[in-house]
Amino acid sequence: MSPSSLIKFLESKFARSIPNMQWPIRPADPSRGLPDGATVVIVGGGLAGSCFARLLLMLCHKENKRINIYLVNSTGCNYCGGLVTNIAQEAMKRLYKLNIPENLVLEKINSCVYVNREGHVKIELPRLITATLRTSRFGVTGFDDSIKHRILEGMEDCTKTSTFTRIEPTIVKRIIPPDGESKKWRVVLSRRRPNGSPDELLADLVVLATGFNSLDKPMINRFMQSTGFKPPPVLRACVTEIDTSTARYNRVGQQVYMIDGIVPGSILAFIPKGKNWLTLTSLNKVLSFEDLQTLFNHPVVKEIIDLPNPAECLRCHVICPSFVFTGPSRCFYGDGWVAVGDLAGYGRVLKDGYLAAFVGAWYAVHTVFYHGTSRTHFARYYHRPLRRFNRENLLGIKLFNFNMFIGRQKWFNRLLLAAAKEERQKNPYGWAIHAAFRGLQTGLLPYLLISLLFVLGLFRYVLRHPFQAWRIIFCRGKENHSEIKKTIFSAARKII
Repeated sequence: MSPSSLIKFLESKFARSIPNMQWPIRPADPSRGLPDGATVVIVGGGLAGSCFARLLLMLCHKENKRINIYLVNSTGCNYCGGLVTNIAQEAMKRLYKLNIPENLVLEKINSCVYVNREGHVKIELPRLITATLRTSRFGVTGFDDSIKHRILEGMEDCTKTSTFTRIEPTIVKRIIPPDGESKKWRVVLSRRRPNGSPDELLADLVVLATGFNSLDKPMINRFMQSTGFKPPPVLRACVTEIDTSTARYNRVGQQVYMIDGIVPGSILAFIPKGKNWLTLTSLNKVLSFEDLQTLFNHPVVKEIIDLPNPAECLRCHVICPSFVFTGPSRCFYGDGWVAVGDLAGYGRVLKDGYLAAFVGAWYAVHTVFYHGTSRTHFARYYHRPLRRFNRENLLGIKLFNFNMFIGRQKWFNRLLLAAAKEERQKNPYGWAIHAAFRGLQTGLLPYLLISLLFVLGLFRYVLRHPFQAWRIIFCRGKENHSEIKKTIFSAARKII
């Protein structure tokens, strides 16, 4: 078996697919769950909220049940990045009967390039990845907005049994739990009634799908105080869109770039969105204009693109701070309310938020429709199947922190690139290190296998080329033997 055949076998054997959605089991009595005539208010019209509304309408139509659904949305910016993996596309089609329209596709990514301070290496991808825009901007329809506007696609007749109302642009000012006099939730809106009083909706179920944009806002703070909701732990990040039409040259092409450590304390990505357009994302740091200059002035990046004044090329003229979850929320449901999407903190950390939204909304809808809306129901039928993410996410964060630490060492960057380039010389598809980078980019492989593939690839290179490895590690730069040993032991302690 050739090295490439072995890697292809591992990738096919351990590749992640759409979760086997067999839980929760549908009860024998379909009358359980939300009763006829119940009202559901979904706060937030992003991906998770729109998917929740669509699937709930699909089940209402299937079971001939009447539910009143309100989707309240502020139409704010939901960040600009967007890579839709093949797993996410398959989940969208299978679970929600939707495809990606051609007008949403800005670029098809056929490969990725790993970049660090010592150089770069190209990684082949097994299948194309779709680059989109999340929120509609620059005259381009966003992926999240497309889902929101296609909630009724293919099931227009469902309105004969249920009602669906989208209210936007409107801000939810307060979400008030039921009190002794009423068993209904009160969702107070920013819009006014003709008599001047605030408009409000009465709900049997409140679905919180506002995403991380709502963190630290008065509405979410009051909601946390009244319900005990606790957002998941998060990692700082940022995103911006760059017009590259003034670049002296641009070799980005149809490749996504993973840029490791060139801006200290961060991992960046270039995502092409067309001939003169790319998205820049950052994990672990909110970039400044000085960081942009550091990035685009670096010799390795200049081999890819020469953009003299990057701060003047931002399409929105700002770098938008954002968040990604790094673990689960400690409390994201209760009697009559549930959080879906990012606010639940379940999914593969630092990977494919689209798939997490699709899967989480599916479990939440089936829970409320077929079982009930109590804390007990959510714990058993919504939270329980999502817990399978926990162990792997813990390893994923350790792997990220380990990379942030050891990636500061020049010798490690040189060794990693040398091993990856040697693999590519043997076979364009590479071997273990290439497979590890593919797993990070596509989300197809578990973090444990990705970690083992990195170790296997480096170990194989050192065994095959001990003299070159010795020179890379010990004979170049200012590092000495004791410093490198100290780095390795410190890094091992961090990941353990």
